Amino acid sequence: MYQVPKNISGKFELIPGFGWNELFFVLSGFLVGIFVYLVLSIFTQSLIRYLVVFVFTGLAYFLVIPGPDGNSVLSLIKYYIKWSKKQKRYLNAIGRDKC
Repeated sequence: MYQVPKNISGKFELIPGFGWNELFFVLSGFLVGIFVYLVLSIFTQSLIRYLVVFVFTGLAYFLVIPGPDGNSVLSLIKYYIKWSKKQKRYLNAIGRDKC
C-alpha cells in the first residue's frame, strides 16, 4: 500500500481547483458570449452587448468551479439527472402490495 500525501491532486491544475476541463468550459462560455455580442451588434449599439460577454463567461466559470465540498454546479446537475432516472418506488413490509 502506498501513502499519497493529501495535497497531491490526480489531475493537472493551473491554479488549485481550476484545471484544463474548467478552462475549456470558461473559454466556451466566452466564445458563446462573443457570438451573442456579434448578433446583438447587428441590432443595437448599446453597452449591454459588452455585458453579455461577461455574463456568459461568468456563468460558465460558476458552473464549473468546485465549491467547498469539491462539487461544482455542473457535477451536481449531472448527479441530479442520474438520480432522477433511478427507480423511486421502494417496497417495504408495511406498504407493499399483496400479489
